[in-house]
Amino acid sequence: MIVGATGSIGTQTIDVLKSLSGYKLVGFTYHENLKLAEEISKDFPEAEFLSTKTDLDRFEEMMEKLQPDITVAAAPGFAGFKLAYVAIPYTKRLALANKESLVCGGKVLKNQLRKFGVELIPVDSEHSAVFQLVERGIEKVAITASGGALRDWPVERLKEASPSDVLRHPVWSMGKKITVDSATMVNKALEVLEAMELFELPMEKIDVYIHREGVIHGMVFLKDGTVKIHASVADMRIPIAYSLTYPERFYRNPEFPKFSSLTFERPSEERYPLFFLVNYIKDSYALRTAFNAADEVAVAAFLMGKISYTQIFKVVEAVLKSLESEKAESFEDLSAVNEEARRLACEITRYC
Repeated sequence: MIVGATGSIGTQTIDVLKSLSGYKLVGFTYHENLKLAEEISKDFPEAEFLSTKTDLDRFEEMMEKLQPDITVAAAPGFAGFKLAYVAIPYTKRLALANKESLVCGGKVLKNQLRKFGVELIPVDSEHSAVFQLVERGIEKVAITASGGALRDWPVERLKEASPSDVLRHPVWSMGKKITVDSATMVNKALEVLEAMELFELPMEKIDVYIHREGVIHGMVFLKDGTVKIHASVADMRIPIAYSLTYPERFYRNPEFPKFSSLTFERPSEERYPLFFLVNYIKDSYALRTAFNAADEVAVAAFLMGKISYTQIFKVVEAVLKSLESEKAESFEDLSAVNEEARRLACEITRYC
């Protein structure tokens, strides 16, 4: 089952499935790209599918009917978290590509997974890398970042950056939202929070490095001084395939990474102020949810030319200050915070 089959992760999962024998697509969802959904259906005529935009109320019914062994949670945003949460009782493995599920609802999601005995396998390249390296005796882990399209721009010029400037990602081919988040390193803030949840580590044991070559995706530092490093070409099909075939490796990719030079830099707060807000939100699921929701609205407003690139930070910061006293213990609480944060961000940007 693929939840969000017409997005970037979803379409690459389709590519992987076409190359794997013994795997069958029983169903998938899409949001509004009916044309692409129909193309997928031609390749997998036995798969049931529905739109989460028009037929959302049928999603749980579909999951209960199909009972898939593996569910790839690839739908983005807080809505994708809700779909992943609803899918858990009807599957055996959740291959998780939706950041919000752990960022906003880590405790809620993990309780649901434990309740139904469902296995969780990360799909993000960085978390997949650490997952493949992890063992007893960890001192800390490190995940890498590209630094985004503006990593070499003078800081004083960042306010001039246009959407087309920001969307020229130097390493990965991704959707517009995550490409902007790569430039601000919001995606890496979310990934730090994900790593805290996945590997049950405090934030001070999770390092982040800007790694321009896009070859190293994760590192694990062990207590005896050993550093284990995961390297591969920048191809999301590799971690997607591993989440499907774990603990085996059936997917074949003939290309190996090149190691001509490897560089690692610490991100600066001056260039990436949004990333450093992770220190403020790390201990509050309500603030994490508000951070994510405000960023979604601010990025959409930036892409539509309503606010400047540097105003994304100001919008998110203002929403967090407004909601800093909020608490969230349940899915319903998180949903309420998400809606209020979006409302505030819409009010500030005058976009929605």
